[in-house]
Amino acid sequence: MDAHINYLLRLKDGRNEPIKDLNNATRIVLVDKDTVGAEDITFAYCRFEAGTSSHKKHVHADAEEVLYILSGKGLSGIGDKEMEMSKGDTMFIPRGAVHWFYNPFDEPVEMIFIYTKPSLQSAGYKIVE
Repeated sequence: MDAHINYLLRLKDGRNEPIKDLNNATRIVLVDKDTVGAEDITFAYCRFEAGTSSHKKHVHADAEEVLYILSGKGLSGIGDKEMEMSKGDTMFIPRGAVHWFYNPFDEPVEMIFIYTKPSLQSAGYKIVE
């Protein structure tokens, strides 16, 4: 094991990385190439504030993604389907699939997500209308 890498990561130690095209949300990257030298994944925490957060339809051309809801609820879409997600729900998003997420509800929603690339940049990101 590399003595220079901290293998125990606390939320307060993560890198705050604002979400492009999204207001009133927080994204904290905990595991990626820059934080721990990950070669294949990015792992992060996200919080969408009540009634105000919306992540536009977009794709990640170069990565699969998994979302897991920790608390609250939101509306998520993939392809031509939209569904409510709440605590304990998981969504798998295939590489290149159009997807989105927003929170029209009265409470914040917290989630974790994983990309199958070692950085957000290498996952690819493109808004689609």
